[in-house]
Amino acid sequence: MKQVYFALSVIGLVAPMVCFGIHFTQRPESAWAEFFAAPFATWVISGFSWDLMITATAATIWMGNESKRLKMPGFLFHFAAIFLVGICFALPTFLYRREFYRSNSSNAS
Repeated sequence: MKQVYFALSVIGLVAPMVCFGIHFTQRPESAWAEFFAAPFATWVISGFSWDLMITATAATIWMGNESKRLKMPGFLFHFAAIFLVGICFALPTFLYRREFYRSNSSNAS
């Protein structure tokens, strides 16, 4: 599963960054205003935006609890990644690190 989580992490980093990069290079004068208005431009997009925000909130709570339970460092990186990139990067990266941490912790025991 580590390879799957790693691949999803890479895709989850690259795909949004390509889209954001295109947006900011094509609309430099209004990029920030559109960036914050676009997620609520239509009811359909608003539904997807709310879905992602609620998912990100639930994932943040779970990642925080899981980090504490496993005594796994690095939660703040994933917390920041949700806001700087998105849940599509933060969650698979957390799952990859969690698998790596669990396999190394069980080998040390």
